[in-house]
Amino acid sequence: MSRSALLLLLWVPVCLLGEDASFPLEAVKISGSQVPTAVVMEMSGLKLGANVNKLNIEDACQKLGQSGIFEAVSYKYQPGPKKGYIVTLELADPRKLSDASFDIPGADEKALWAWISGQFPAFQHRVPQSEDAQQYLAGMVERKLGADVLHGQHLVVRMEQDFSRGRQLLSFQPQNLPHIAQMNFSGQSRLTAEELTALMQKVVGNDGYMDRRFRNLVELNLRRAYEEHGMYKVQFPSIQAKEVDAGNVSVTTSIVEGLQYKLADVQLLGNDLPAEEMLAAGKFQKGIVANWTEIQQGVWRTETPLKRTGYMEAVSQPERVLDDATQTLVLKIAYRKGALYRFGDVAFSGLSPDLEAKARSVWKMQTGAPYDFMYSGDFLGEFSKVVDLRWVKRVNPKMEPGVGDHVRNVRVIFESK
Repeated sequence: MSRSALLLLLWVPVCLLGEDASFPLEAVKISGSQVPTAVVMEMSGLKLGANVNKLNIEDACQKLGQSGIFEAVSYKYQPGPKKGYIVTLELADPRKLSDASFDIPGADEKALWAWISGQFPAFQHRVPQSEDAQQYLAGMVERKLGADVLHGQHLVVRMEQDFSRGRQLLSFQPQNLPHIAQMNFSGQSRLTAEELTALMQKVVGNDGYMDRRFRNLVELNLRRAYEEHGMYKVQFPSIQAKEVDAGNVSVTTSIVEGLQYKLADVQLLGNDLPAEEMLAAGKFQKGIVANWTEIQQGVWRTETPLKRTGYMEAVSQPERVLDDATQTLVLKIAYRKGALYRFGDVAFSGLSPDLEAKARSVWKMQTGAPYDFMYSGDFLGEFSKVVDLRWVKRVNPKMEPGVGDHVRNVRVIFESK
């Protein structure tokens, strides 16, 4: 037998061998995924040069599937030029990702995301919705950070509200967050440290310290407190947490208060507005400190006279114009009116024929007129002047759809005692 024939007998295509036949792993190819080959191999346990068989490959694929990182995992293999295996892993990256954050005291979140996205390019501040994938990533981060940062704790994944961006996100955080033992402030003068602490304590409660959550609470609550003092450019440039002992931190918030502004003028923007009634309803006080909470309440009050002209869906959009030179605020309020609603008809329940006739004589809103959503109250005030209503236990005016678009009827129900 020639030497070439002998070599042909010795080399049998691996695809014809049984599951127990092992040959060196020559190469691994990835199809359908952005994850680098080296990362996939580490996840699967496959190593170049190691002897593998079909069962080993299937075990590796099972590991990839159990990680939750991929939506689908399959494989194929073929003989390699060096009489080993070439394995192609066919993977599908996850399509459904959720916003996420690493809220781990003592850890650099930016660096963690750079590390994660280097291995899983699609995970840019987002992670798969699969719980298996989330737990896999949590385990990776635990191993990277080590006991010095996590103090022996495991990471858990909780749904958190990010108020600054108006969204929900998945938060990777220690099982037990450090307790806020003390809150300190620097740079304040308008509000005392005691007042600021009391404001924050109401919203922090017994929750543990998480940097992002604490910053959100500062922005939502301390900013509002300062804006009630007309200080609209207050800044909180740094928030630092320092461990005082095991499980406890002291948190220091620096404050730059900025200028204090007074209300100079209020301008209503829009066509055909009942401006005089709206400004009267707003009760704005010019020339004094521009307390934003009071101003907002005034803005909402201006909507009522406009809504009573038939624009029930009217919405105000206030804009603050600050002048640092004069330390004044000009309030500009634009209005989005929406559809014009008209009155259809009125019905009365619980009245005798005589009383119903009197009720109709008192009712003044006419069919086809702009619908005044508060007119029922005015009517009852006038009706009570001409009719003794002491027999009535309750009056329930109900708005109902009328015939046609944007038409409203009213049913006034009188319940006797």
